[in-house]
Amino acid sequence: MHLLAVIDATELEAPEGPATMVAGLSLVERAARLAATTGADELVIWLPADQLDSASALSGGFSGIDATILTPEHSYTAAEKPDALLILNAGAVCDRSLVQAAVESLEDTDPGAASRTSDSHLVVARPQRPKPKLSLQELGAIRSDARPRLSGGWIVYVDSPEAAGRAARRLWNSCRKAEDGIVARYLNRHLSIATSRLLAPTFVTPNHITALTFALGIAAALAAAHGEYLGFLIAGILYQLNSVIDGIDGELARVRYEFSFLGEWLDTISDDLADLLIYIGLGIGAWRTMADAPGPWGSEVWLWLGLLAAAGKVASMAVYYHWLIRHGRGDLLAFQWDFEDEDVGDAFMARLLSSTRYLFRKDFIVFAAMIASFGGYLPHLLYALAPGNIIVAISVVVQQLRGQSP
Repeated sequence: MHLLAVIDATELEAPEGPATMVAGLSLVERAARLAATTGADELVIWLPADQLDSASALSGGFSGIDATILTPEHSYTAAEKPDALLILNAGAVCDRSLVQAAVESLEDTDPGAASRTSDSHLVVARPQRPKPKLSLQELGAIRSDARPRLSGGWIVYVDSPEAAGRAARRLWNSCRKAEDGIVARYLNRHLSIATSRLLAPTFVTPNHITALTFALGIAAALAAAHGEYLGFLIAGILYQLNSVIDGIDGELARVRYEFSFLGEWLDTISDDLADLLIYIGLGIGAWRTMADAPGPWGSEVWLWLGLLAAAGKVASMAVYYHWLIRHGRGDLLAFQWDFEDEDVGDAFMARLLSSTRYLFRKDFIVFAAMIASFGGYLPHLLYALAPGNIIVAISVVVQQLRGQSP
């Protein structure tokens, strides 16, 4: 299905027209990026003649699509006859899931049908007789004839500074995930979103943040490997800081529509490698610090605990990555545990795991590590991490083997 996305910015009521900024992007660029990330094959933007300069940067293309910018008196000749149209009012800041669902609904729409939200800021249509040449007047007729059948999600029409603020709040609140753990929900997410708001208008990209979080993970591992109270304290604080900042790359990507398959993989791999290094660093630091530890294993027990925690992590990574590659994904959140499936919700073990799942989330473990570091007990976390990571590795292997059985 060849999808032509159209952005109408000819009658904007926003304070600064197409250049009005919402969460780091101008209205016209936000609409253009939204269209690109929802599968548009071609993109055309109609602007008033006196506003052409405000969107000239878009003509260079982004997300693999070149944008054609026209004034109202000009028509657009598509590269090929469009099978479907996505028409967006540039002044409307939309929930991306609503736009995505609208585009996906076109697959089941009969030719000649058009659907819109109640206020026609978002319209999807299947032309009865596709034409390669389209005018703004023809698209206006489609918008007015479309029936209000699209629902769900949210749209904020920006016609004032107050409305721009409401739209920005909607966008940032959409970064809060149902999967967030207790610490992420009540602490980390507040800190990361506040930072993301400051970074949104800057040149900083999600991949820059991923590199920073990885650097923090390496620094935490080196501090842990140094040992002593100060080393463990610095490691615990840096590990928690890594956890907070780790949310920023996803927030920037979500709000600025800077999603990429490469970015997902970079985030996943850097997080896992940082964890591996920290586990090993803790083992080395505890071995160096507690050289006179009693018992048959002496201080070497810490090295074994660090290696076991790392080995369990590597085994889990192997299974996760195989699953992600097989499903064409790069985000580890796409992986679903059996106990999260409603079909197995009556099993005792499923209920137990579901009720205690927050205790096993990384945000909780990292926060607990920081608290332990204040008392000088950070290495003792390995007593839980080593068997815990081995159990998790066995669980994911069993789940995948069971899922592949006939």
